[in-house]
Amino acid sequence: MNAQLSHAEAQAHSSSLRPLQPRHSDHKKIILALSAIMALQMTSFVMILPLFARRFGEFGAGVEALGASVMAYALTSTLSAPIMGALADRFGRRKIVLGSLAIYIITFTGYRFASSALAFILLRAFAGAFTAGLIPAVIGFVADLTPTDRRAKWIGMVNGGASVGWIAGPVLGGLLYDHWGYDVALVVSIGMAAAALLTAIFTIPETSKSPGRLLGGTQRDHRFQFSGLKSSMHALRNALPRSLSTFVVLLAISFAVMFAWAFIEPKFMFYAYDELGWNSSKLGLVMSTYGIAMTFGEFFLSHLSDRLGRKPVIACGLIFFAAQFIGLAFFQNYILIATAFVIAGLGNALFDPALSASILDIAPAEHHSRILGIKSTAASLGNILGPALVVLFTPFLEARGIFLAATGIVCASILFFFAAQAKPASWRNNIPSEIDGNVHQTELQPNEISQGIQYKATMTGKEKK
Repeated sequence: MNAQLSHAEAQAHSSSLRPLQPRHSDHKKIILALSAIMALQMTSFVMILPLFARRFGEFGAGVEALGASVMAYALTSTLSAPIMGALADRFGRRKIVLGSLAIYIITFTGYRFASSALAFILLRAFAGAFTAGLIPAVIGFVADLTPTDRRAKWIGMVNGGASVGWIAGPVLGGLLYDHWGYDVALVVSIGMAAAALLTAIFTIPETSKSPGRLLGGTQRDHRFQFSGLKSSMHALRNALPRSLSTFVVLLAISFAVMFAWAFIEPKFMFYAYDELGWNSSKLGLVMSTYGIAMTFGEFFLSHLSDRLGRKPVIACGLIFFAAQFIGLAFFQNYILIATAFVIAGLGNALFDPALSASILDIAPAEHHSRILGIKSTAASLGNILGPALVVLFTPFLEARGIFLAATGIVCASILFFFAAQAKPASWRNNIPSEIDGNVHQTELQPNEISQGIQYKATMTGKEKK
């Protein structure tokens, strides 16, 4: 049999491997539905987090048990995020999104009937392991449905939905608990998670292309390799972006920003109460202003990296993000600190969508969710190591020293970002393309046609006639 397919045969063969793609007119509706799903799910999730401390108190457990539950969730999600991302690439984004939302409902129901602190900790570990693929899969949907030059805008739209949940959740949960108790708050949380699942079932089609399909009709075997370490490492290397140096820089930034916040968070709470004299309402308002600013920025500013380029927007966002640490280090006036948190929230809204879009720009299309899972792992590691290290440094540093150290971490990540001297193609619309086994740079021009968004590639080198 002739191993080479004709051009027509290759096109027909590749078309048969594609799932039915939504019409272009439906793309915006799908992304808006994803934003609504994230708003429902995050509201459901965040509204019960503050209630865990009261529940642990009913069990006779204290801060140590609550901390263990947080650590259990963080550790299992850190370990499973790349695996769940790979499953989303292999079996489809829709399955992972629906499965993650279903696991949330199961674990929330388990919280209702858990009778001990240990049961709570195990449920949180279970939730972390099997819901870690939700965000990578959702962002993978955005990558499937949007052209490169509008990718950050729509990532910001989905992130904005999640941010709405982080703002509304604690307020709603507190009101329900104060008026009707723990059970009612948890039942409402389960209902919202169920609404998110039903919305996903009826509005979100599968959008990812079949794994293994490459340009030119060639195939690559993506079966999981369990025969040995060497084959596993080879499969992982094939899934990584071609520009590994750029990818490492982006992962380092994801780690640094989460580490910086987690490093100051425990000290910040005590500093606000003991030294600044804030009450819970003042502290909550400052945190809410951050969330509101971030939500506004994600809805209205995230498109800037599509227009101005990823690199300057990421750098500007990181500078703004450091404002919260600078404000805590140098100011004691409530209004000035709140203003610094507003600036930091806008900075987060600038760099985070641009960072995710940058990773998608350089990642192989068939491994988008897996690569985003690795990004989630890098961020989770920062979230774990930050509180651990602040315990070591607290005896030697006052609050101002800790805030300045966090500022230094963010500034160091900015310097590292520029020192890496990544190629311009890695940060804008030029991404690696694989044709006939060779890597070439393609200049992508949006050309929206039927059966989803495709691109015309103006080839350089041998492919140009």
